Amino acid sequence: MIPWSWFFRSGREAFTIRRTTDAENPERRASHGLDVSGLFLSGAADFFGAGGMGKGKWNEEYTSLKQTKTLQGISALGIAFHHMAQKTCAPWHSPMVIVHGLDVFLPVGYMLVGVFLFCSGLGLYKSFKTKPGYLEKGFFRRRILPLIIAFWLSEILYTVVRLLMGEKMNALTVLWYLSGLHMANTNAWYLIVIPFFYLAFQAAFRLCRREGTAIFWLFVFTLGYTVLGACIDHQDDWWMRGEWWYNSILLFPLGVMFGRYEKPVTRFFRKGYWFWLIFFLAGFFLLFWQSEWLIDHRWGYYGEGTALKIPHRLMSAGIQWTVALFFVGFFFLLMMKVRFGNKALSWLGAVTLDFYLIHGLFVELFGYSFLDVAKSLVYIRNVPLYIAAVLVGSVAGTLLFRRLRLWITGRLIKGSDRPAAARVTEGPNEPAAEQAVLAQNRAAEKQKELEKARIRLQWIRRLILLVLFLGVCGIMLFGFQKNKVRTVGGLIIEPPEGYETRFSDGRYAVWEYTGKDRKPGNIVLDEEIRGDYAQNFADADAVLRECDWMTDAELYVNPYGVRMARGFARNGDYPERRYYVENGKAVFLLSMIEDSRYYSPEDCEQAMLQTADRIRKK
Repeated sequence: MIPWSWFFRSGREAFTIRRTTDAENPERRASHGLDVSGLFLSGAADFFGAGGMGKGKWNEEYTSLKQTKTLQGISALGIAFHHMAQKTCAPWHSPMVIVHGLDVFLPVGYMLVGVFLFCSGLGLYKSFKTKPGYLEKGFFRRRILPLIIAFWLSEILYTVVRLLMGEKMNALTVLWYLSGLHMANTNAWYLIVIPFFYLAFQAAFRLCRREGTAIFWLFVFTLGYTVLGACIDHQDDWWMRGEWWYNSILLFPLGVMFGRYEKPVTRFFRKGYWFWLIFFLAGFFLLFWQSEWLIDHRWGYYGEGTALKIPHRLMSAGIQWTVALFFVGFFFLLMMKVRFGNKALSWLGAVTLDFYLIHGLFVELFGYSFLDVAKSLVYIRNVPLYIAAVLVGSVAGTLLFRRLRLWITGRLIKGSDRPAAARVTEGPNEPAAEQAVLAQNRAAEKQKELEKARIRLQWIRRLILLVLFLGVCGIMLFGFQKNKVRTVGGLIIEPPEGYETRFSDGRYAVWEYTGKDRKPGNIVLDEEIRGDYAQNFADADAVLRECDWMTDAELYVNPYGVRMARGFARNGDYPERRYYVENGKAVFLLSMIEDSRYYSPEDCEQAMLQTADRIRKK
């Protein structure tokens, strides 16, 4: 049963995820005044210029392109604050680097993505209904190719910045990043997912005679995609890295369905409007609190290696779909009476794609570390200054990135966007014969341009297929290695009997217990573990000096003379056993979450000790 007292916490407490109490962290007390700074700044930008319709009047354009673009601009700003919150006050960070102030934005990422998905589905359906031949003529070129170009351009940019910031890569890693299959820009996952749903929309509405049937198959595709995502464990080497890839995806077909039935739905909600507005707002908060409790204490997206992991993930996604639906529904109801819009939000709505791809760079450049692989450019600990620096940098970066993206896109699809009617009108005094010759020449030039554009698109499609094929081959060769033994810095790591390799890449390895007689957790190897400020640890003694987040920390020497620092950290509500192992120049980490819901703590301890005792020189 869910304790009903959980619902009566204050809204601020429910939205705020804390790792330490005021007594445990003096900085927490000092930062209370900043808790709403990000919310205030975001709210001021969002509602400045908003105007009400007055009694008995409605915003007839609440689903127009201008209004939905403004809403997407608001959501893009919210996502930037969400990522800043994850960088400054997420509970998985060490208390040494946690600075509160943006906590309210931590749990809202999937809701804001839901806004994008809903608006994408709605806009796609409206384009289909208002533009004849929309799905037949140049759909790939208009809707999908620009997204692919933007994605790959951001991957190139992020790879270059990673190298400049000091991330160590070999040639294979660089190619892996540049292919987009490993994702140098981890925030760009949306641009991987949405083209598949555009193609699903195109296929459904071209193959099905009835729109209702097409929408049904679009929902089926969405559910199939979600089940696939739930079957894939968290990993950091390829696509589908975690639940954020699917925990709001249902909003896309819902947006399509809303576009199909917009008029009757609008009439329905105008009757008893204030009741429905309050209902959606109250329902959102109640469902949000319920979902947070269920995901934290009952279901959740983790539990790798357990029999119920897929049902738990699907149930978690289901309730978050509902939360996102109420969140989006409230804003669309609000727009029935309030017209949003100012110059800043209109501009942000127009450059949402570029802002979304670029802002993450500045979140990392001014955070405590750069993507946990190097020191940041400038660490800004003060939250208001950090917000200002990230937003200023993001706006400047967006302008530059957008110019480059549009130039490249225009070069690649030159001549294919101009309609045949867009010709220079002949002068009124030119003879008819000369006008006819000029028209024929221009028609021939147009045909040549279209043919060149068609050839370019063919090569682009071939290149995309080639990259995907090479990526699959790379995963088969390098991503699914089944050899249990791992060598790190001249040391051999071998898990106990009964363990099999679940995942392996250039940095991580995950071993899962497949035996029947015990219930230990997954053993995770991280070859490039770093400290709070992205520094390497020289040896086990350095770990003991600097890692104040570990309890029961001690120096341990195994039977082969290998030194390691071991202790417990916290991962949510459960302890995480850690062994920091010396390997000459630095240390690597072996860890296991001892989640008593799924594993036996005694078996976990035994498995970790056996693994540590078997580490030996090659």
